[in-house]
Amino acid sequence: MANPDIGQSSELIRLEQLGWRAATLGPVIDQVHFVGDAIEVDYPEAGLSALGLEGGSGYWFDHRAQVVIDSLMRATNAKAIWDIGAGTGSMARRLSRGPYEVIAVEPLAKGARAIARHQMGEVFCSSLEQLHLPDRSLRIVGLFDVIEHIEHPGDLLAEVHRVLEPSGVAVLTVPAFQTLWSDEDEAAGHTRRYRRMELDNVMAGIGFDKIDSQYLFATLVIPAAMIRAIPYRLGRRRSQEEALASIATQLIPSPFLDRSIRRLLHLECAIAKRVHLPVGTSVMGLYRRTAA
Repeated sequence: MANPDIGQSSELIRLEQLGWRAATLGPVIDQVHFVGDAIEVDYPEAGLSALGLEGGSGYWFDHRAQVVIDSLMRATNAKAIWDIGAGTGSMARRLSRGPYEVIAVEPLAKGARAIARHQMGEVFCSSLEQLHLPDRSLRIVGLFDVIEHIEHPGDLLAEVHRVLEPSGVAVLTVPAFQTLWSDEDEAAGHTRRYRRMELDNVMAGIGFDKIDSQYLFATLVIPAAMIRAIPYRLGRRRSQEEALASIATQLIPSPFLDRSIRRLLHLECAIAKRVHLPVGTSVMGLYRRTAA
């Protein structure tokens, strides 16, 4: 059943004034705009369940979102963000409480439907390229743990550059440090992990100027090495099902562990305001489109 309010968001109305109409792209079913043919993605559909079809809960999701929101608030007054590769809506949920108007774009129908059930805003089952958005039309694009799934992310990032307004903002998160590679990366369909400077260089090569980049979850580096990376280097290999189950368990910690890690992350944030953290299990990068 179609949502009667679809197409009434201020962001879609603004784009209609530029000649782009969501209604021409495909049917709206269960509050999701289905655009074009289904595409293959380097992400296992079973991974959506590991993330949590309700949009995820726990310290990891909340901390990542809060760092992104704080950085965006400092960088731009824009309040509409296109969340590309939105998964099950973990960032969309939190950004929409940020407060941002969120347009979620997720190529897997299972994920798109999960997002729509929470009625956070417009949802497209699509890739960014399939939307054929006007040149220089968007103000903020988010890619949250997306590009590590793509062997050569240049085409996607070039499309982000094309659709952003001059001085528009792209914000990304990616897993950090190849030395932390494990069978959980393989199960999740990752192609690589990034250092902060590597992400900066990738974005500079596309035509973005760095606003900020930083490591997140320095607190978790030693546990990640001990629990995942070192056993992998010593030869441990789990099936995809076992590795995804392990990811799901880590993302839903016990209440005691959740509270304890939140306290450590609060301290980590206080330190990060004064100095760049030298390590982390993730990188957050915020970049501005060059005007040319």
